[in-house]
Amino acid sequence: MAELVFEIWRSTDDNSFELSGVTERGDRLRKSVSPNAVLVHTFVAQSDFDASQQNYDWHGWGKWKPDAGWTEHFYTDEEADEQRRYMVARDVR
Repeated sequence: MAELVFEIWRSTDDNSFELSGVTERGDRLRKSVSPNAVLVHTFVAQSDFDASQQNYDWHGWGKWKPDAGWTEHFYTDEEADEQRRYMVARDVR
């Protein structure tokens, strides 16, 4: 089963946190909204539900529950391959 890399970033401006899969779009958004954010945790997940629960676990928030009607998305090999290609050339600054 495919896994994607996720990161939790902390804004040094307001001490807020952001969870994001490693993508070019996610990096651009984070840099524009919180250019001084600091990477505080990295993990891999097999699905969006798995990523959300791991985020909750890291923060100590207990059991994560999806909104009604939300269907779990398991990551594909194609998504993992795309992420690996991006990570090779990624600039995290």
